[in-house]
Amino acid sequence: MPTIKDIAKLAGVTFVSVSRALNNEPGVSEETRRKILDIAKQINYVPNLAAKRLVDRSSNGIGLIWPKREEPFFYRTCNQIQEEAAARGFTVMVSFAEREEALRSFREFFIGRAICWLDKRSTPEYTEAKEQFRGKVLEVGGRERWKQENAHWLDIDRKGAIKQAMSHLFELGHTRIAFLGGHSDKWLGYTESLVELGLEFSPELNVMTLVGNPDMPQKVRDFVHNYSEYGATAIVIDSEAMLREFVKTAYVEGVRIPEQLSVAVYDDVPETQSLLPIPITTVGPDIVGLARTIIDLITVEADAAEEGLFFRKMIETELKVRESTRQWG
Repeated sequence: MPTIKDIAKLAGVTFVSVSRALNNEPGVSEETRRKILDIAKQINYVPNLAAKRLVDRSSNGIGLIWPKREEPFFYRTCNQIQEEAAARGFTVMVSFAEREEALRSFREFFIGRAICWLDKRSTPEYTEAKEQFRGKVLEVGGRERWKQENAHWLDIDRKGAIKQAMSHLFELGHTRIAFLGGHSDKWLGYTESLVELGLEFSPELNVMTLVGNPDMPQKVRDFVHNYSEYGATAIVIDSEAMLREFVKTAYVEGVRIPEQLSVAVYDDVPETQSLLPIPITTVGPDIVGLARTIIDLITVEADAAEEGLFFRKMIETELKVRESTRQWG
């Protein structure tokens, strides 16, 4: 029996475009829509009504397992996911409970799709709950080594994002670039960039700490007080939350940005731009695009995936150059 995979292949488009055309949704041109509908007719495509009824019993519900984090990125991404889902006729049930508890709740409400933000490693309890869920699960945001079993997976290219920021600063003439953040894939992007750009690794330029750590304020103060002695002319900061601490300390010390120190930060949210009197150079995923991709994957590509086969995808990031970075020398 023909499937939307067959239509997508014949039309040379994505599963998402086929789904939108067949369901008369926006997002495809009229020419593409007609082409898809013609191909569907030619190959005698018939929707899988049994599968559709299984989804319908959940009232088009999507379960969203979200971390208890107050950063603007998570707040805005959660809202955007709900907006994207609503625009396609889906409702979202958000849970801040432990993953296994959330999946059990989704089962009770006959929700057949779940999105889980991976903010920590798997546990036996979560693995068991996922097996019992028997619906479609999309895991988002986990590090490469955190990839789970029996679920679709979408990650953000954080390492590549930091490499974008490093290349931008290097092109501006910066060769003494600091990093502020934790030991993560972002830091790996920083260290790999040093090698690729032929720059020296300097321990004093690696300000390693995490938001909420007791040592964070002191480490930031030490760097800001001594950055000129270290020869730093630019810094890459790994989150909006870390940027807040940095800006507070830099203001006290009278650091002029970007005249004395260029700043690039991971996280492109409106709140980032309120922290300095000038627009800040950012790198990271576009939140609207990220939310749209998540909903496409859990509602279209997950439906099209063969039983027992799970896709692994990576979403790219975008560098937005603004006034907080400038030419050096």
